[in-house]
Amino acid sequence: MTAIRPIPWPKYVLFASFGLMTLFVLWNNERFLLDPQAAEWARLLPVQWHLIPHGLGGTLALALGALQFSTRVRRRHPRLHRFSGKLYIASAFVAGPVAIWIAFITSPWFLIPFTVIQAGTWMLFTFAAYSCIRRGDVNAHRRWMMRSYALVLIFLEGRVLMAIPALARHGMEAVVLVNWACLAVTLVAVECILHWREIVPSSQPNK
Repeated sequence: MTAIRPIPWPKYVLFASFGLMTLFVLWNNERFLLDPQAAEWARLLPVQWHLIPHGLGGTLALALGALQFSTRVRRRHPRLHRFSGKLYIASAFVAGPVAIWIAFITSPWFLIPFTVIQAGTWMLFTFAAYSCIRRGDVNAHRRWMMRSYALVLIFLEGRVLMAIPALARHGMEAVVLVNWACLAVTLVAVECILHWREIVPSSQPNK
């Protein structure tokens, strides 16, 4: 008799939440891209062509990063898993440097360090994940991929939080606070998830 595997509801709920956040950000923050007359273009005009590789790289990273955590794809379609992983790595090393370049051109000086640290850490974690899988260390690869993808999600988290009127009315001060808070909380939360069994050991007695 085939054992019935439990449905990973927490994973489904988590990624469904990320999907809803993505739709919200596309509508609330990025729909101006379809309007040539939008006021946002005045600030972004000097980097309008940089937005193409940055946007494509970031979109692929969001989508393909989620796909990397699909157990079904990993087991049934290993070639697709490896191909999407390579695309994810390429996306990180395209979107990351372009984000830094855009920041130096359009962002206020006090936001540039955040962009440099977020993008640099993202690329570092992605490279670590790639190095681990190259030497066959699957468990370490998964851990570094979780850290890498968590940094991508800061793009969504910050924009969702800044849609809260109580934060939005504080302008750039809130943007700085929210961005750094998202980075710090994300890094801590991922480490807690990765080491949950060490923090909260199983209550089952050892056999």
